Amino acid sequence: MEGKAEERYYTVDIIVHDRENAYSKVNELLHQYAEIIKLRVGYPVPDENIAIVFLIVKTTNDNLGAFTGKLGNVKGVKVKSIAV
Repeated sequence: MEGKAEERYYTVDIIVHDRENAYSKVNELLHQYAEIIKLRVGYPVPDENIAIVFLIVKTTNDNLGAFTGKLGNVKGVKVKSIAV
């Protein structure tokens, strides 16, 4: 008998290296996945055209992979996640 996939907590670190061009797409994805985001901390650095976003999410491993994969496909964005 298959059960529901287990949800876990993860940290997600997002570095936006091209804030001017990529930040709106990152915000769009964060909005799409808002239901899994438990904490969001952003640190914009406009003088260097970067932004750093730290998230705590609660989701399944598959959903996390879909989310971080979409983020990682945005040009100028690097993302790392760690299971808590």
